[in-house]
Amino acid sequence: MKVLVPATTTNLGAGFDVFGLALDLFNEVEFSFDTKETTIESTGKYASDLKDHNLFFEVFRFFERKTGYRVPPVRIKQTCNIPVSSGLGSSAAVIVAALHIANEGTGRNLSREDLMKLAVELEGHPDNVVPAFTGGLVVCYQNGSHLDFEKFEIDLSLTFLVPNFPVCTNEMRKILPEKVPFEDAVFNIKNSCQFLAKIAAGKIKEALKYVGDRLHQNYRINDNKKMKEFVEAILSKNPEYWFVSGSGPSVCSNINDFEGIPYLKDVLKLRVNNRGMIVSE
Repeated sequence: MKVLVPATTTNLGAGFDVFGLALDLFNEVEFSFDTKETTIESTGKYASDLKDHNLFFEVFRFFERKTGYRVPPVRIKQTCNIPVSSGLGSSAAVIVAALHIANEGTGRNLSREDLMKLAVELEGHPDNVVPAFTGGLVVCYQNGSHLDFEKFEIDLSLTFLVPNFPVCTNEMRKILPEKVPFEDAVFNIKNSCQFLAKIAAGKIKEALKYVGDRLHQNYRINDNKKMKEFVEAILSKNPEYWFVSGSGPSVCSNINDFEGIPYLKDVLKLRVNNRGMIVSE
């Protein structure tokens, strides 16, 4: 059996913890329960960037605690096509894949909605894991255990600049302030509403004019010297739009000139994936 889980980009600037977008780049995870011991092997372009496979085991233990079902031994072979610790949802892809595997191994007792709720609880916020399940542009709402979302199918291609240094999402969240200036909150409300209004009107490219943010990006950029140099070099190219992908360090921008950008490792030109996770026998 095989499951393909897409990369995701979140926040899209102003939509902090609310907007998430699935991309046509997938981690491929083959698995079989014809084994007596759980083993995990990773190959692919970014496999060498993985420190370990602990997240798979953490998800399995979480699934067992929440459901009461025991995940049987499983043999997993993962092809890592999503950059690791780069703000493109590599951890969310593992969480989604592991929950799917756990559900398959215990009799498919949980619905997709049940698995999404588990994924959100484990991840802590919905904007990465929900679009990994559903595809498309997802507008998420979470209040305690209540999860709601709307999906928009859009046709769009985006360019992501991936640097050669990672960042830790948990550490990046710790540096965010508990309070922000009133005018910054208003700025983000206006941009996020206008972004979504353009999407709803089918004006996809116009929506990208409204990805400006004042709630989280500057704090993350200024906290990391390499990140600051990376973003400043991108901004020196005078892009029409740009935003930090997730917690970073990857940046989405429409520039075509990549000369002189420090730390640049990969340039990924990706279309929106409106299908989401793909399951095959």
